Amino acid sequence: MKNPQFRSIITLMKRSELYFTFILLPLDVAMFVLSFILAFYWRAHIETPFSTDIGLRTYLTYCLFLLPILIILFSLNGLYSRRNYTGYWQEFYSVLVSVSTTILILIVAIFLAKSLFFSRLILAFTWIVAVLTITLGRAFLRAFERYLLRFGVGVRNTILIGENEVTDKIARELSIQTNQSFRIIGLITTGERSSTRYKILGGLDEISKILKENQIDEIVLTDVAIPEKKLVNLIQICEDKQIDFKYVPDIFKLMTTSFKSGLIGSIPVMELKKIPLDGWGRILKRIFDFIFAAILLIILSPFLLAVAILIKLTSPGPVIYSHERIGRDESKFKLNKFRSMRVDDGVKKGDAWTTAENEKRRTTPIGRFLRKSNIDELPQLWNICIGNMSFVGPRPEQPQFVEKFESEIPEYFRRHRVKSGLTGWAQVNGLKGDTSIKERVRYDIYYIENWSLRFDTKIIIKTLGLLIYEALFGKYEYRSRP
Repeated sequence: MKNPQFRSIITLMKRSELYFTFILLPLDVAMFVLSFILAFYWRAHIETPFSTDIGLRTYLTYCLFLLPILIILFSLNGLYSRRNYTGYWQEFYSVLVSVSTTILILIVAIFLAKSLFFSRLILAFTWIVAVLTITLGRAFLRAFERYLLRFGVGVRNTILIGENEVTDKIARELSIQTNQSFRIIGLITTGERSSTRYKILGGLDEISKILKENQIDEIVLTDVAIPEKKLVNLIQICEDKQIDFKYVPDIFKLMTTSFKSGLIGSIPVMELKKIPLDGWGRILKRIFDFIFAAILLIILSPFLLAVAILIKLTSPGPVIYSHERIGRDESKFKLNKFRSMRVDDGVKKGDAWTTAENEKRRTTPIGRFLRKSNIDELPQLWNICIGNMSFVGPRPEQPQFVEKFESEIPEYFRRHRVKSGLTGWAQVNGLKGDTSIKERVRYDIYYIENWSLRFDTKIIIKTLGLLIYEALFGKYEYRSRP
């Protein structure tokens, strides 16, 4: 550690995160300019004759005009903040929204200036190419960053303080971080030492010695039931040594972000916060659901009729399978699906949990296609239209399962504060079918407490990607359910 050359290498590794963040800005600028050039020549060669009085140089002035706007929008959407990076889908969505807004501003500017833009089609080309080039540029940079992590460049050495179930959860979350790699060096105990999968570095009283012997970038405290004096000392040490410090209060094990800070006079307090879907949020979501569900029903009506005819011709029984589910405020409603299973197999409707083995045995030939492609879910557009469901929300369960889960999981009832959804945050993260109910509840509560139209749009985009994946490779849902 006393070797200056070694210390400089360590410094470079720690600063690599800053370097990659800095590179993003010129990379975005380069990709945006490139998209204008590619779109210009693409438009010039895709249709003939192509004539214009505006050359490439003049055309690029539009690009220069838009660059400051694009950078501002990228900043507002968190594209230059590593803390906001949660994966490729989130980044793609933010790029899509920012570029779309930028191009829209250009269209409005052209309209207000009453200037004849030589090609409306080129605007569409520019929009498509800009989204693709910027997204791909960032993806290659992320891939290169992950490659360097193999050699320790950018790895963050982390110590966990505490021995409880939160410690294991934090360790799992750190291991799947998509933007940076955390290497858990070991664990510092706060009480009696017990057996653990992590290396025990020592007790909290030995923190100074431990930090001197190890190159540490981050400390995560999972047990806040330590004396106040020791906590203050720990924070002071982290500030002095420029080590990132985080802590996870035990009361938030399941309650995620249910609390917000407030004041009583000048005294800071924690208070329960209302969910965004109370009040105007609920009204906006309902308007969005009704308009898009009605439009989709009208557009898809010929296709839905064809599917209904196929079901009727290939197996006896009703076209629509309706069964009782529990929705918002624990109200009951009939959920609709295209029937994909036989009705003469002797199984009482709705009394069993659907497993992979059960599905394989009961599914009809046309039903296999309907389930693989998720077409069997389309009749739920009617549920959305009449207000029983929403496009996005916790997936509804049958009454007998709801009663069972509420007795096993204290937080389960909170799922019913909002309408059930055709898709949801848990589902796009692989938690559907025969998977962990506790994990689903955790994801559902996070969605409820952090709802926004933007969040809904992100989930819908991820759902479309998941539908394509499942259509090609099969369902990604049947895993062990504890």
